[in-house]
Amino acid sequence: MSCSFAIAITPDRCSLSAAGGTSKHKMVNQCDRKLAFKVRSSNNSNYSVNMIGGFIDVAETKEFVITRKSGKPQPDKLLICFCDATGPDALEHFKAEPKGEVVGETLIKLSAAE
Repeated sequence: MSCSFAIAITPDRCSLSAAGGTSKHKMVNQCDRKLAFKVRSSNNSNYSVNMIGGFIDVAETKEFVITRKSGKPQPDKLLICFCDATGPDALEHFKAEPKGEVVGETLIKLSAAE
């Protein structure tokens, strides 16, 4: 089952200067079960996140920071992929196609202005 509403991100957009900068965001587990998550970026050359994966408990909020290095502006995105937490290693869930009753992803649009 796909469940794209299980994790909410606020704000769900990230606008930074093409010269670089940081943006703080919150991730909330709105699901009724513990989830494993992994952050995937369309542009690892310009963007990084201070956490690449982990677990998020029911109703838990995690704060994270998106950092942009100086570079040419282009449309980019971050995906927060998630699934049922069934093992001790969060990132292990994503080495193959994630499985479980709750599987999905939440999109964060990244934009850089000159």
